Amino acid sequence: MGLDDRGLQWRLPLGFAAFLTVVVALLTHRWMDSGRFPPAVPVAAVVLIAILGGVVLWFGQAVRRYLRGTKANLSPIRAARTLALAQAAALTGAALVGLYAGQALGLLPDWDLQAAQRLLWGYAAGIAASTWLLVVGMIVQGWCRIPPGDNESRRSREEPEPAH
Repeated sequence: MGLDDRGLQWRLPLGFAAFLTVVVALLTHRWMDSGRFPPAVPVAAVVLIAILGGVVLWFGQAVRRYLRGTKANLSPIRAARTLALAQAAALTGAALVGLYAGQALGLLPDWDLQAAQRLLWGYAAGIAASTWLLVVGMIVQGWCRIPPGDNESRRSREEPEPAH
């Protein structure tokens, strides 16, 4: 499927985003047929999504530096939590891309309305911030991957040889 021993594969979050885009576009179109506009994307939401991507990247840098040998030590629990955070960020980013893209697609037939154009700019910002979160999550997940055989060599460097 989308999650195996190599971690979360790109096809799962992208497929999830595409599925949600279609569903939300249909629901938005139906919502608008009743004479209502979809809600606007709050600027604070866009900013927080972008900041969350930066936080995930920052945590991922610690794991990356450790695996490259430029950081002295790293708690295995912190590394595991960083991996989980990265995968959650990728899936959350995919869900938000689907939400905002679906609302934008549902709104496109009314592009000529000034209110729709304002909403579409907000959706574009939401899509950009959410794509940032998705991509950062996938990249950081890759940084958390321990190369095959490297785990044993790293352990032997960290643990002293037993005295005979």
